[in-house]
Amino acid sequence: METELCRMCGGDGRIGNALGGSSATCPSCHGSGRRAEAYAGFHDVTKTKPSHYHPAPAAPAGPKVPMTAEGRQLAAEVTASAALAEDAKTRLVAEIVNHESTHGRCTKTFVKKVRKQTRPGQ
Repeated sequence: METELCRMCGGDGRIGNALGGSSATCPSCHGSGRRAEAYAGFHDVTKTKPSHYHPAPAAPAGPKVPMTAEGRQLAAEVTASAALAEDAKTRLVAEIVNHESTHGRCTKTFVKKVRKQTRPGQ
């Protein structure tokens, strides 16, 4: 039974560089000089296997309500606003909590920004 020669090295089993100074083992046939079988070394590189899926990240374990006095007051103003929808109120309270966690307290600029959003007619 005749085997086909490697397409990359031509059956030599060695690959030389363009300058002719050195040679290395053929990466295709691994030095055997014969063409590699299609099934040898085949592996699935797609991410379709269940083992590739990771569980969804859990909700952050941080506080759900503002911790500082100005944060609690601002959150109370947001929840008392009649001009905002419930999802907007929830989003603003989460934004207040996030701002407190990164800055330590509610800055005056942030308070002005949130109060501007709670005004009717916007």
